[in-house]
Amino acid sequence: MPTIHALVSSPRVDAAAIGEIARTLVSLSGRLLGKAEAVTATVVETIPPAQWFVGTRSLADLDAASFRVVIRVTQGTNDKDEKAAFVAAASAAMARILGPARPESYVVVDEVPADAWGWGGETQEHRSVAARIARAETETAVFDTYRRFGIR
Repeated sequence: MPTIHALVSSPRVDAAAIGEIARTLVSLSGRLLGKAEAVTATVVETIPPAQWFVGTRSLADLDAASFRVVIRVTQGTNDKDEKAAFVAAASAAMARILGPARPESYVVVDEVPADAWGWGGETQEHRSVAARIARAETETAVFDTYRRFGIR
């Protein structure tokens, strides 16, 4: 259940590019981080190149694109290799969609503690605990059934 926020600046940004950015980032989060695409919320915002600065020069002056992608995931659900693969793939995809991007373009995997966020009114920690309880109850019911019929 990640959230993705992409800020982009490029002369090549149009409605088609915005849609491609959202679809690509959601797909990468599913493929590389194992996140459920159906519950991934994505926002793509565009910033005019004259309003995006690298140091003291605007992207309009530099004639370049740039981006900042932040994906928020539950802490501990991805290892270092998965996060590195996502950063590399998202960076390459953004440069492909937006055109040559400044090296000062960023992809951030922000890990949020499970008890500090959620969706549908429940924290991720609550969902995890509820799932463990449900599994334990199912295992207990199966064990009780086996015991009742003398199966070990």
